[in-house]
Amino acid sequence: MHWISLGLLPGWNTTTASEHDRNRLGFYLGAGAQTWNDQGPEAVHAADVSTARHLGQRVATLASRFADGAPRVAATSAEG
Repeated sequence: MHWISLGLLPGWNTTTASEHDRNRLGFYLGAGAQTWNDQGPEAVHAADVSTARHLGQRVATLASRFADGAPRVAATSAEG
């Protein structure tokens, strides 16, 4: 398994940030979205959709590199 992160710092967490920043909710492990429970998918915030597209592009790029025969990276261990 290969984990692909967002590669983004949290957005919308400083006084100069905006709710329109990618990763506005500050997720590290993947794309996240927030909307009202009584609304459909069309109500998802545009910044959350942009964040998901960003992650999708990162996954596609890495998958392409693996498919093209990129050298394998040795697994690292916390035990050393």
